[in-house]
Amino acid sequence: MGQSTQGVALRNHLIRDAIHQALYDRMKADDSVVILGEGAVMKMHYDAPAIEREFPERIVTLPISEDGNTNFAVGMALLGVKPVVDVITSDFLFRTMDSICNTAAKINFVSGESDSKKTIVVRAEFLMAGPTTGQRLESLFTHVPGLDVVIPSTPLDARGLMTTALTKGGVTIFFEDRMIPDSTTKKADLAPTESVPIAFGRARVRHEDSGVTIVSYASTLRQIETLVDSKKVKCDLIDLRSIYPVDYETIFSSVRRTGRLLIVEPDVTYAGVGAEIAATVSEKCWEELEKPVRRVGMPRETIPASTALHKYFVPSDSQILSAVRALM
Repeated sequence: MGQSTQGVALRNHLIRDAIHQALYDRMKADDSVVILGEGAVMKMHYDAPAIEREFPERIVTLPISEDGNTNFAVGMALLGVKPVVDVITSDFLFRTMDSICNTAAKINFVSGESDSKKTIVVRAEFLMAGPTTGQRLESLFTHVPGLDVVIPSTPLDARGLMTTALTKGGVTIFFEDRMIPDSTTKKADLAPTESVPIAFGRARVRHEDSGVTIVSYASTLRQIETLVDSKKVKCDLIDLRSIYPVDYETIFSSVRRTGRLLIVEPDVTYAGVGAEIAATVSEKCWEELEKPVRRVGMPRETIPASTALHKYFVPSDSQILSAVRALM
């Protein structure tokens, strides 16, 4: 869907295309699904021309007022509309934190038990570029009751998870990791021909072997999978897919078999998703753990403007392999 416009080859477009395929299918099946956001019409024109062509009246370009835009979506949801709010880059989420956390997240708590569950999807993307572009905010939203947080690592998961976000009800923060290269996408992970829901809180075991349990998501999951294939790493590799809710049963089952856990995340490790998983596994699987849980992730530092320094802010292959060896 993304390459069909003017022959332009978009960078890392497979996951984005899959998201738009799910949006297209739901807009065709459900008249209440509407796309909102800054530059929404222009984005659909280039990224998803089929949506622009068939549903032009359900694409609404909003002003540069992120907080107001999300509150506008809340009002629409109260009337039965299912808005998909595109905040564009994840950094702009800072500008709409109040409306997401204090208004959208509470919508199904305060709107009355007699009402049907309201649906809102807030989209944002990660693309590391500098101090104010590409910051990872996913763990912040896992603290807020009323929000689900999903980050697909494959086109297949992207299509399924977006389908679920628009059919199950509730408020979903849906992240697209633009740091995932299309070139490493396996044929089996391409978007299917139909939009099949994938339940939130259901991790996927990407590789199964003895040795160590590795838990990850998004860009670092794909990085590890390449290492597992090339370096023949013996591990259970678990893709979280949603970081709230988390599929702890799958993690527990693997850790009880391997006795070792490594968590690799593309986000800052301090007070992050990995810290929560490490604490929970240590509480629930203490007797089965043969070595302390290890974590690898980003430092708690400001992203530099120099792209030459970005490699020091994401987990390296050597860091990941070193952590695996330390657990074996």
